[in-house]
Amino acid sequence: MTFVTTFIVLAVFGLIDAAYLYYEHRQENKSLVCPMDHDCSVVTESKWSTIFGVRNELLGLIFYLGVLLLALSPLVLNVNPEPVKNLLMLATAGGLLFSVFLTAVQIVSIKDYCFYCLISAAITILLFINSFYLNY
Repeated sequence: MTFVTTFIVLAVFGLIDAAYLYYEHRQENKSLVCPMDHDCSVVTESKWSTIFGVRNELLGLIFYLGVLLLALSPLVLNVNPEPVKNLLMLATAGGLLFSVFLTAVQIVSIKDYCFYCLISAAITILLFINSFYLNY
């Protein structure tokens, strides 16, 4: 049950991170405050900030909400946990690949970093690792 709890907590933190980025992007004439010595808006307003016309923070919101609901489903709906574990492993693997891609874009193409994007990537890595240890 410990890994289920940590998975849920990580998904909630990821949801908060993505929601903050989404909220800040929606604010008029307000720049994103970055705690690191970088300009987060260089990353969040780059040509890489959208995929197929959808902003990355919205994709993050959907991802974190999806894995959160999926992780809660065996506990709340009393469904078989085995297919859920496999789906969570696949979902977090996809999220990990996407995070690695976006982090590489920050390093190679943009040459600047977004603190909140790096936090999201770290959370996704931890979710992926945690998905191997889920036990209901």
